[in-house]
Amino acid sequence: MSKKVLLLLLLFGFSFSYAQNEKVIDSLQKELLRFKKKNAAPFTLRDSTRCNLLLDIANAYNESNPDKAFAYAKEALVLSSKINFQKGVALAHTTFGKIYNGKGDFNVAITHITKAIAINKTLQVPENLADSYFTLGQSYLFLNNYTSSLKNLNLALSGFEKLHKKAKAARIYNNMAILYGKLDNAKEELRYYNMALKMLQNDHTAYGQNLKNVVSTNIGNVYSGNKEYSKSNAILEKNIEYVIKQNKVNGLGLIYLRMGANYLGLKQFDKSLAYLNKALDCFRKISNKSGEGDALRGIGKTYYAMNQLTKAETYTLQGLELSKQIGELESVKFAYEILADIYSKSGKYKQAYENQVLFKKVSDAMFNEQISSKLTQIQMTHEFERKQAVLKAEQEKKDAILKKEALRQKRIKSIVLLTLLFVSVIALGVYMNLKRYKKQKEIIESQKEVVEQQKEQIQDSLLEKETLLREIHHRVKNNLQIISSLLNMQSEEIQDEQVLASIQEGQSRVQAMSLIHQNLYQSEEIDKVDVENYLHQLVDYLAQMFVGNAKNIAVQIETSNIRFDFETAIPLGLIVNELVSNAFKYAFQTKENGTISIKIKAINEIDYELKVEDDGNALPEDLDITNSKSLGLKLVTLLSKQLRGNFTVEGKEGKTTFIVLFKDLKKYQSV
Repeated sequence: MSKKVLLLLLLFGFSFSYAQNEKVIDSLQKELLRFKKKNAAPFTLRDSTRCNLLLDIANAYNESNPDKAFAYAKEALVLSSKINFQKGVALAHTTFGKIYNGKGDFNVAITHITKAIAINKTLQVPENLADSYFTLGQSYLFLNNYTSSLKNLNLALSGFEKLHKKAKAARIYNNMAILYGKLDNAKEELRYYNMALKMLQNDHTAYGQNLKNVVSTNIGNVYSGNKEYSKSNAILEKNIEYVIKQNKVNGLGLIYLRMGANYLGLKQFDKSLAYLNKALDCFRKISNKSGEGDALRGIGKTYYAMNQLTKAETYTLQGLELSKQIGELESVKFAYEILADIYSKSGKYKQAYENQVLFKKVSDAMFNEQISSKLTQIQMTHEFERKQAVLKAEQEKKDAILKKEALRQKRIKSIVLLTLLFVSVIALGVYMNLKRYKKQKEIIESQKEVVEQQKEQIQDSLLEKETLLREIHHRVKNNLQIISSLLNMQSEEIQDEQVLASIQEGQSRVQAMSLIHQNLYQSEEIDKVDVENYLHQLVDYLAQMFVGNAKNIAVQIETSNIRFDFETAIPLGLIVNELVSNAFKYAFQTKENGTISIKIKAINEIDYELKVEDDGNALPEDLDITNSKSLGLKLVTLLSKQLRGNFTVEGKEGKTTFIVLFKDLKKYQSV
């Protein structure tokens, strides 16, 4: 039993990542209630925020009340599925995995985590994927599937290392130490614990400090394995106050379980039974079958030591039944071992023999030399691949430096030769013009002071005007942003979807003009707008406003480094705003994926063509854009005329294309 108790204590006794106190849970629940009242309409695009809040509460309840955790996670999964929020679906399945790991239903946990991994791979969310691999590694560790556990822990470690998440990588090392502790490999166990502490040496965050405490406590638990029970209890007693304060029911039960085992080793049977019964109450409170089975088996072992064999048999059989239900081989093995001792001491030699045979059978099924060799091979292969990747990166860096140096030397030689040639030509020119220069020197000296004064005055005047112009654009942009913010605040109080849509359209038009001014005062050329940069900013804003995370709409922009002045950029930006907004709102109502293409090309020095194309739902066949009642299409028509151009629409091969022919007004007016 001792190894299993130690494993549970190390894995779940200090699951600080998601454990929250009641104050934090209350805060999350109030935020969820506020959000639900504010966003009463069912299944809006904003519900991804609600999903995240539900999952935060589920993780907060995970250790203190797994039934509540399950309910919140289930609500998050249902909502995420309805709004096609795949990231939320994956997080919900990972949360289910953690909940079922805590309850001891490890095979169910594996089913959920496997689903999460598949989704995270598709979405390419590396940190969430690494978290899922880590949780899966824990599930396999409980089932004593050491090879699968180590593979998944290594996958998680690689992910966290690439993301430079040192604290989470240290947590992987902590679990690898636990794995090797189960295999009685004390050398590797302590090596990984020390690697975790070294990685956390300069981490002063709350997460890092808590993890340091976990690792140091785990090292202290090694004392128990070495039968230094008093030292082990001294460390565990210090942590009781912490887990009670954090409402970690599962963690508290595991500490009580370990202390009960320690007092059994000290032959203080009354204290042993007291702590084991406390542990049993904790585990029953949160329906942790794994912990409940261990506590019952521990009580049975204590009664065996007290020579109360009937009670010992009863409690051990109850623990065995629970361990069989969840398929926890190591716990089953320990139960058979205790029963063999009980029946032997009771004189029931046949039953003692049968249980000894079962103990040996389970032990052989759990571990043999081939598995140990395979584990070593897996870890050596993983570490070799990591070293090879580091060496390859270092070699590529060296090759790049050498290549750069060779190119630099070649350039230096070319520069030296060209310099000598130019020096010769210049020397000849200087010699030929020396006499003429001397004659002009006096005249130049007399005029130099006047010229410098005039030049300085002109530069100061230009700088002052440019600064003033930038300030004007900045202030106009700020005023437009204030208007946008006021509209946004007003929209939060509006429940009518049509009114809300109208306000959002107004916001997008204000934002389209605001971004023009922002680009002007940030640009090196105060009178030119970088059209491509402006369109990327505008499209990002429109996508977030009208689509969010609900659909996968790709936007392609091609402008060929075109720049327009303020007079042309403002109407052009408003035209793009209207056409792209309409595409986001109406073209993909029945589609989850699609593409919007925005192309601007020069026909000649004055004339340009804008194309906005989408592969969404086709426009009505009877649509007449010249007589349309849509304010957006009316605006596009008027703005096209303002740009001395025209507006047409085409529909073919499953695509809708809006075409605007327009002129660069500044060049047009200068002709």
